[in-house]
Amino acid sequence: MNVSYRANQLWWNLTAEPLPEAMRQQIESLLNPSQRKLFYRYQESDQWHAYRVFTTLQESGYRQPDLLAAALLHDIGKTKVRLSVWDRILIVVVERLLPGQLYRWGEGDLHSWKRPFVVRRHHPQWGADMARAAGCSAQTIDLINRHQDPLPPDSQLPADLLLRQLQWADDLN
Repeated sequence: MNVSYRANQLWWNLTAEPLPEAMRQQIESLLNPSQRKLFYRYQESDQWHAYRVFTTLQESGYRQPDLLAAALLHDIGKTKVRLSVWDRILIVVVERLLPGQLYRWGEGDLHSWKRPFVVRRHHPQWGADMARAAGCSAQTIDLINRHQDPLPPDSQLPADLLLRQLQWADDLN
C-alpha cells in the first residue's frame, strides 16, 4: 500500500473545494443535462477525483467521448449511499489486509455494519443503472459497470482496451 498516495487521498477528501468554473465548463461541454445532474451529486472530493481521472486521460491523448464520460461518472454509484472518510479508510485497510473478506462482506446487507463494503462492491452496477437512466451511451454504461473488473492482460477487444485506459487513469488518481 502506498502510504503517501493514501495520505494525499485523505487530505483531498478533507480539504476539497468546489471545482473552478473553467473545469465545470469542460465537464458540462461533454455531459448532457441529466448526466451533469448526476456528476453534481458527487461530494466535492469525488468531483475532483473524477475530474483528475478525466484530465489524466485527456493529457495522455485519449479523446474518445464515451471513455471521457465514463471517467467523469465511473464512481457515481457511490452517491446512492454516502460514505464517510472513516468508511473509506476502513475499505482501504480491509482491501489491503483481508481482500477476500472485502468481497464477502460486500455481499452483505446494505443496512448493516457491512454498508461500506456493500457500496464498494455494488457501486459499479448502481452507477451503470444511473448512467443508463441519464442517457449515457451503451459503451459508457459498460465502462462504468466494469471499471473494477479484472481484465485478462492480453485482451485486445476494443471495449477492454478502453476499460484498461479507464482503470489506469483511475488507479493514478
